[in-house]
Amino acid sequence: MKTKTILALFMAAMLLLALSCGGEDENPGGDGTNDGAGEAPADTLAAEATTENYLDKLPEEDFGGYRFRIIAQHYDARPNFPGEEETGEPMNDSLLRRNRMLEARFNISIENIALQDRGQVRTNINKSVKAQDNAYDLIITSMADGINTLAPGGALYNLNSLGYLGLEEAWWCHSMYENMQVDGRIFYTTGPLSPFYYWTPVVVAYNKNKATEFDIGNINRLVLNNEWTGDRLVELAKDKNRDTDGDGLMTKEDFYGLAHDGGVTGQAFFAAFGQKMTVKDSDSYFRLNLDDEKALAIIDKCARILSDPNYTFNGNMKPFEMYSELPLFKEGKALFLVTTMNNIIERYRDMEDEYGIVPVPKLDASQPGYISLGNPWGPNGIAVPVYCENPERTGLIMETAAYLSYEMVRPAMYDVIIQQKVARDEESQKMLDLIYDNFYFDLNVIHDFGGSSILMRECACGVKENFVSAYEKIRGKAEGDIQKLIAAYLQLG
Repeated sequence: MKTKTILALFMAAMLLLALSCGGEDENPGGDGTNDGAGEAPADTLAAEATTENYLDKLPEEDFGGYRFRIIAQHYDARPNFPGEEETGEPMNDSLLRRNRMLEARFNISIENIALQDRGQVRTNINKSVKAQDNAYDLIITSMADGINTLAPGGALYNLNSLGYLGLEEAWWCHSMYENMQVDGRIFYTTGPLSPFYYWTPVVVAYNKNKATEFDIGNINRLVLNNEWTGDRLVELAKDKNRDTDGDGLMTKEDFYGLAHDGGVTGQAFFAAFGQKMTVKDSDSYFRLNLDDEKALAIIDKCARILSDPNYTFNGNMKPFEMYSELPLFKEGKALFLVTTMNNIIERYRDMEDEYGIVPVPKLDASQPGYISLGNPWGPNGIAVPVYCENPERTGLIMETAAYLSYEMVRPAMYDVIIQQKVARDEESQKMLDLIYDNFYFDLNVIHDFGGSSILMRECACGVKENFVSAYEKIRGKAEGDIQKLIAAYLQLG
């Protein structure tokens, strides 16, 4: 009893320390109004209200030194694990403290099995499932290149059957819980338990120095005032291209109003404009939503925004496919950049100019809130092998780890991002809240049914034309693929 009391006091002290490190604004989204940026979803507010003293609601079990094994894609550019000791780096140290708290609370040891190749993660899981050897307790890997085959292949456990797991809570990704279930079955999710989760939203960065030179005003304020729309982005970026070297050609040596990769940008704008590629008509019926009137209008609008030669560097269109938009922005040669957060975290720490980060713009001011598409190719998918030896134990450890990650790793990640060339001010904090509180993953971006997701993004970026006729050619396969996935899920636990 004395040992339990000491551990409980230690845990409480560590949690209070972690919470205090995040500054005064620790409730993402503030009072739920987002300062005019759109009302926060009611489910998000309800989930946030449950965080107070949540650890008190979870039991403290003694698992007798059990070795909890996590297999994940992990390396420096795709981090999911901490090092062996604290280094002063916020994310590493918060993860290490989280793991120590879990080990103390449950009398377990956490074993991190790191593989650089996500294909090897998939192979190891399939071998373990075939052998039924219970080699792993938890999986963290790519949803679009790993989990997308492991789940329908029967290699993963139904997370709704795990004890204690609250996937509707704020420390899990709510869009996964809402959009990925098939008749009460959900085989993977994501959230702060995987630190790479914070590296995956598609965002817009803007060069603050250039914004001042062009006198285009405060972009953050546009977001907060509900005025950050696709049309406003065009208004600010148009006619900004400059042939700075005077050779008569637009190349990597010149300046652009808007730079993007010509790929995931198309999917990100489609989602940000309020359109889902995959919708649920019932608990067990999904359908593709790519060719109704609204979807076609949005694809056309995205293409006009993302391929206009008067201001755009499109990394998937000639002559730009030989260059990259990423060094272009770092060198101060683009006003706006659309990219995933991991590129910002990895590449721009030593950028000379100061920059800001905002969500991808919405379609128009009538659209409630901003929507940030999550890129499922990185190692942010979370799952459990189908042969789960003790579902109660696994669920309890996962839920506790997810909650602690939300309270400890999230503020650490904000520090990582804002400590770069982003202004340390309240508005920058609010931009991150808007991005991470409206995180969206689409089933079709993960599974690319019949090649329809890739086709849509190419047409949305203006790389390909005539979406309607191209989609008609693959419609049968796309619809067949989604029905095969549903049938596979319905046959599983």
